[in-house]
Amino acid sequence: MVDADYVGNKGSFLSSTNNINLPVAGTGNIQARRPYTRFGNISYNTQDRSTTYHSLQSKLQKRLSSGLWVLVAYTFSKSITAQPNTGVGGNYGWEKALTDFDTPHNFAASFGYELPFGKGKAFMSQANSFANTLFGGWQLQGIMDFRSGIPYTPSISTDVANTGAGGQRPNRLGSGKLDNPTLDLAFDKAAFVRPANFTYGNSGGSILRRDYIGSVDFSIFKQFSISERSKVQFRAEVFNLPNSAYFSSPNSNIDVAAGGRITSVQNTPRQMQFGLKYNF
Repeated sequence: MVDADYVGNKGSFLSSTNNINLPVAGTGNIQARRPYTRFGNISYNTQDRSTTYHSLQSKLQKRLSSGLWVLVAYTFSKSITAQPNTGVGGNYGWEKALTDFDTPHNFAASFGYELPFGKGKAFMSQANSFANTLFGGWQLQGIMDFRSGIPYTPSISTDVANTGAGGQRPNRLGSGKLDNPTLDLAFDKAAFVRPANFTYGNSGGSILRRDYIGSVDFSIFKQFSISERSKVQFRAEVFNLPNSAYFSSPNSNIDVAAGGRITSVQNTPRQMQFGLKYNF
């Protein structure tokens, strides 16, 4: 069975918060320049955030036959949000960008297979009880999943605008992507510069992506009949079979020595486990 669908949704008037007591970018004491100088940040709840999502969702499925079943799915999508952001313009800062969980490519596949050995199978169909117990009834299962890395946003580490708002942006001179990124430099810091004092940078949100992530899990198991009503199942399972490392987002500050450096992974090392289960 092959299935393909367009799936989309739109969210309007979603909950958000607005800050109304930041000063405009400029010189001088921050507190003295606030609209309401007796108070610090003043945030109020609003419904002015919106989202859009578009996707192609496809699936290929082979139901169980001859001991084999397969399921393959692929989604191509884009997710966008529009919301207030004081880091790009103070009280009136507004930004439309990819959501921080946008994953344009998402591929997943799984399978199960009964090995053709033992009584009633293609091989060893006339096996005695001992041989059938040893070689018959084994099954394999596997799951693999690969998807795009989520976006991240280059930023600056200081309050250049002098407003008291964090998460401010640099000015963007180039794409910021490197042909051969490394753990010490995951993006092109030279494509961004610190904006002039008392101004906001023009770099957008969610413009770079971290490493993609994947997983390959595998299991083999067999069920032994003890009596008519009781069975024992043996399982051997491996998670992250190739023991691959997929890296997290780098330090996104363009104006510090550690900027662009990756210091962690977003998955776990290979794990193996064995189990016995008694059903009665």
